[in-house]
Amino acid sequence: MLPKTIKVQINSENENSFELNTTEIDFETAIVDESDRTLVKRMLELLHDAKAEEIVFIDAHERSSLADYLLICQGRSQLHCRSIAQNVEYNLKQAGEISLGLEGEREGNWVLLDYGNIILHVFHPEIRRYYKLEELYSRRPEEVYAENSESAKYRN
Repeated sequence: MLPKTIKVQINSENENSFELNTTEIDFETAIVDESDRTLVKRMLELLHDAKAEEIVFIDAHERSSLADYLLICQGRSQLHCRSIAQNVEYNLKQAGEISLGLEGEREGNWVLLDYGNIILHVFHPEIRRYYKLEELYSRRPEEVYAENSESAKYRN
């Protein structure tokens, strides 16, 4: 069982690096809905049991209409990524939590498990560095891009 406050890695403020820092997140205040909080905690337990690496929790409810929370992690190989995803899906299914979708399991480079408000991404390290999914959610919602900036071209 995970404690009320858990250490989870979050992406750093340095936009030019892929380094992760460890911080403590109080899930009682970070996740308002009890069922979402319980599911995230259980998913983190399963990721830990499956030896998932560099786990990142992202509160995306103000930044995305796809999901309120994202969990991103990586495995050491394609086989490990598939194993992590299968472990999470199997154990949550046994507890009555059915995923809405599973993508990428066959290849094992980027496996996505959709649980409605919560989406789990399991990456192969090379694919994770290439897509840099954390960077999509690293900007604050109130940040304004200059119209002539590189970022402004892709914001809509």
